[in-house]
Amino acid sequence: MIRKVVGVAAAVLMSTAALTAIDSGVSGASGPPASGNVSCPVTGTGRFSPKLTLAGIAITAVKFTFKEASPTSGGCTGTVMAPNSAGTLGPVIIHGVTIKGVGYLQPLGPGNANACSVFSSSDTIGSLTVKYVWSATPAIAPSFVTYTTGSAPIVTGGLTDTINLQAALAATTGTGSFAPPATAPNTMLTNIAGACGSGWGPYPTFTIGVGSSIALP
Repeated sequence: MIRKVVGVAAAVLMSTAALTAIDSGVSGASGPPASGNVSCPVTGTGRFSPKLTLAGIAITAVKFTFKEASPTSGGCTGTVMAPNSAGTLGPVIIHGVTIKGVGYLQPLGPGNANACSVFSSSDTIGSLTVKYVWSATPAIAPSFVTYTTGSAPIVTGGLTDTINLQAALAATTGTGSFAPPATAPNTMLTNIAGACGSGWGPYPTFTIGVGSSIALP
């Protein structure tokens, strides 16, 4: 019996090692920077600090963080190329992406930065850095996009709010794959109520729902 258990355990370890090796060949290693274009559906979560409330408090910036990932079934599309061992450009298949963003939102005018009315009509990007880690065959370098000096509101309302990050709303710089970012749109469909009123919030966190998407460049 002991021999059988040890054999099963060894088989599990071998299977895990094989899966790890396969995964590292796809996304665990960082390859050369890729060029071209790619878009992916994403979902995720985000956080505000301090939390959004109806009236807010006397602050001029809100810390803003988020994490996103493409579905396990993929869904990324585009045309991507990267240098290969032959010294030429070869095609790349993008299986998916994971994304982390951290930075600040600040209003274009007066008001508390974390108040509902300011968030929904005036908050823009104060500074924000976003890292994209690609699952790809062959492996490619991550992408880094930094947004600064926002010049327009990033929230559009409806039944729920949509947060829009894109180069048209802020100056950007980029390194790694797909740099420099020409547009870098990141559209987040959130669960934040679009209309301010009694009982709105608070929102220390938010969800990024189905229908959200990213694209580079």
